[in-house]
Amino acid sequence: MKFSILLLVVSVFALSAFAQTGNAIFAQTYNFSNVDGGAQSPSLADDFVPNFSGDCQFVVLWMIFTGTPPVDIFIKITEDNGDIDPNTATSLISGNLVPSIVATGDSLFGYSINEVTFSFPSTTSVIVGELYWLEVGTVSGSYLVYQDPVVFGTSMWNFTAGQYHKLSESGYNWDSFFEIRTPVALERSSWGSIKASF
Repeated sequence: MKFSILLLVVSVFALSAFAQTGNAIFAQTYNFSNVDGGAQSPSLADDFVPNFSGDCQFVVLWMIFTGTPPVDIFIKITEDNGDIDPNTATSLISGNLVPSIVATGDSLFGYSINEVTFSFPSTTSVIVGELYWLEVGTVSGSYLVYQDPVVFGTSMWNFTAGQYHKLSESGYNWDSFFEIRTPVALERSSWGSIKASF
């Protein structure tokens, strides 16, 4: 009986830790007063420079869904090769990731704005001061919430005709809301706290 309870507590603890994220390596955090619209494309790319070196695992986006949210969304992090162009960047990590969706309480075009968190199955290292790209696949009915003007770097790039193009080339200066976050660090004291509760 005690063994079963212990397994249950460890499982619940592991799940709650998995649902959390670590520190923001880069943050272009959502603020409803800055929302200007929602963009959809086969893929959208936005640039970022980490505030510190470390491993990242989580991506947080703000999105609206006009129908049932997709079961997974393609997310990719790439490293720029010096030409400030996502088309020539080197892939670091990518995958079709299951979204964890939480409504913010705000709406756009009558649809809920959601905080959407993704977890890569493994971490990837980024270096402070280097330029990287976050690429997000959006499917029919899913929109990445954006702000105007650009907060950091270049405007978002959208994927058309087989490659990325700057939205600014079409007269738009849209920047997405997103965060790149570290994995959760489980401290030794946590296990001690669990054992002490028995």
